[in-house]
Amino acid sequence: AADEEELRGLGLGYRADYVLQTARALQSRSDGWLEGLRRSEDPEEVRQELCTLRGVGPKVADCVALFSLDQCEAVPVDTHVWDIACREFDPSLRECASLTPAVYARVGELFRSRFGVCSGWAHQLLFAAELPQFRSRLPEDIVEQMQLWRAEEKSLKQQAAA
Repeated sequence: AADEEELRGLGLGYRADYVLQTARALQSRSDGWLEGLRRSEDPEEVRQELCTLRGVGPKVADCVALFSLDQCEAVPVDTHVWDIACREFDPSLRECASLTPAVYARVGELFRSRFGVCSGWAHQLLFAAELPQFRSRLPEDIVEQMQLWRAEEKSLKQQAAA
């Protein structure tokens, strides 16, 4: 087993301690703990359980739930996903000053109400579409809409700063 210094050497930085502590915590739990989370039909329960692990917050918990535990309704939310939700679903979210737990929950609910049981994977496709390397694969009108929205966002931020 690797120690913290070895994990830091692999590029994990400050996360090295979290990885070690999480590995130890997983070893100390019952053999069926992760499998029980995979079978759970309550995404909130899965998130809360994963958040008991050191260094795991809501976004990381939702990433693990979506990508490793078959929780297809888990929607990991960061500022990029928040921007997508503002542009595509609810422009009033722009008025929120930061990504609070309430905003995080609202963004997830917007995805779940729009995409249902596949909301986590829909989130992933929309997130990837924002990346420059995939933009050329999108229809021109969608790219234009995204560029207009970014310009508007930039303008609003400049006005707020003035």
